[in-house]
Amino acid sequence: MKIKLLALLSVLFLLIGCATMMGDRTVNVTGEQIAQKLNEKLALPISLLKVFDVNLTNSLVTFDKTTGRMITTMDTKLSSPLLNKSLAGQLGISGKLRFDAATSSVVLDEPKIEKLNLMGADNKYNDLLNALASTVGGEILNGLTLYTVKPDDLKFGDTTYSPKNMVVTDSGLQLTLTPQR
Repeated sequence: MKIKLLALLSVLFLLIGCATMMGDRTVNVTGEQIAQKLNEKLALPISLLKVFDVNLTNSLVTFDKTTGRMITTMDTKLSSPLLNKSLAGQLGISGKLRFDAATSSVVLDEPKIEKLNLMGADNKYNDLLNALASTVGGEILNGLTLYTVKPDDLKFGDTTYSPKNMVVTDSGLQLTLTPQR
């Protein structure tokens, strides 16, 4: 009986030792995952100055590892009581990405409206809407949560992981999680 207990304790200590020697883990986040979150978060119309309603759909997300920015294009539909019809087009957004350790999430920082192009609107009207979108859009999108690390990724066996680093690659994001000791 003592030999079995001793063997069981030896195996248990071996497993505990292996768990504490575990290294960093990497979680990869794709552009498709970020696009899905953007589509969910921006599904409701955005009201600008109580004059314009903007619907954003079909996000296409890419990454630029050189600048560390995310680039997104979205289908856009603009309606207003001032217009006789709705206008459709494309909206281009870019922004830096930051990992918020307190919430274990990736958030959008320094968003910039790159270009709003509405079909059927003359150049002067498009320029006016671009100026409005640049001013108001950045404020609305700043700090938007784009991805939250799943609890399963932060726990493996008895080992709890915490975020250590985030790298923007051309194909997505690499989040490095390190074991807490």
